[in-house]
Amino acid sequence: MPTDADESPDRETVPVADIADRVGEALEDVGEAVHRLQTLIAPMVLEAASRNPVHLRELQDFDHISQKLKNIADFLGALALILPDDWRLDPGVAAKVLTLADLSVHLSFAEKSDDAPHEPGDFELFN
Repeated sequence: MPTDADESPDRETVPVADIADRVGEALEDVGEAVHRLQTLIAPMVLEAASRNPVHLRELQDFDHISQKLKNIADFLGALALILPDDWRLDPGVAAKVLTLADLSVHLSFAEKSDDAPHEPGDFELFN
């Protein structure tokens, strides 16, 4: 663990517990999105499963992924409760590898601004 002397004065550190909590929240959001997607596609998969039972397994995989994400989120939330308060680091360094600007801002504890660290990428949705 770096000491205060090792940290750059222009870097803001936050408790590792807070970072674990934010990552858990992000995983929970993804798990909920997977669950909503599962609900949306379930009728189509069930129809396909009537012709090929393998498709039912694929729908169950969605549920399993959603459950795993929720469990990992809960695990991180539980860790956040027991991590020492004096364990701190700068999440901005790690957040720079995230290409989704909103996620990067959330996990780096940064304020949303027009001069975000990442340029939003091109995204085409069903053109």
